[in-house]
Amino acid sequence: MPPLAAVPDLERELDALYALPLNEFTKARNDLASRLKRAHQADAAAAVRSLRKPTAVAWAANHLARAVPDQVASLLEAGRRLRETQQRALAGDADQAEVAEAVSAERGAVRVLVGSARQELGDRVTSSLLDRLDRTLQAVAVDEASQQLLVRGRLTDELTAVGFGPLELVQDAPPRPDEVARAARERLSALRANARRLAAEARTAESSAHDVERAADLLRTEATQNLSEDDRAAREVAEAEAELRARR
Repeated sequence: MPPLAAVPDLERELDALYALPLNEFTKARNDLASRLKRAHQADAAAAVRSLRKPTAVAWAANHLARAVPDQVASLLEAGRRLRETQQRALAGDADQAEVAEAVSAERGAVRVLVGSARQELGDRVTSSLLDRLDRTLQAVAVDEASQQLLVRGRLTDELTAVGFGPLELVQDAPPRPDEVARAARERLSALRANARRLAAEARTAESSAHDVERAADLLRTEATQNLSEDDRAAREVAEAEAELRARR
């Protein structure tokens, strides 16, 4: 029996897979992998079977990419402008007002998409999901790899933006009072520890000096005693020699 025909358009099959409701994803993924295996496309089958089921937040973002692609495009454009403005700010070519404007545009695009998600998802939406979706969209806006996945509707995980806050790129935030106090406490603790170390070293040196002095005293006493004994022995020898001469 000849092998079944290869899946004609795998990318289209994957688009359809990620567009399914979440509760249908796993079965449809495994069915697609089985079809690929029967068509002697073992590598593609293994790759498809390893695909992870999207989280609820990632699925919601993927749904927005299909339902309101123009709003997603606006978010990605706002994210691009924000990245460029941040880079110019680091180079000293953009001021705080420009960064604030770029941030406002990016956050506005996120709010529009979250509002659309509230309408699109209906009863399935929760405040927790919307909050996590907000964070994921903010992260996607400044991450090019995630943007490609979102445009294709194939995100699998919720994301969190990392890095510097945009306004901090232009003007360093002043240290908070608690940070200043903590730094002062740490400095005082270090000074006290150093003082304790120096005092201990001084005590050790003083004790060593006393030991050396005591040893020197003992040596002097021993030397004095030896000299006395030598004198006494010399006198005894002289006396013995004198007595011997007298007897002669």
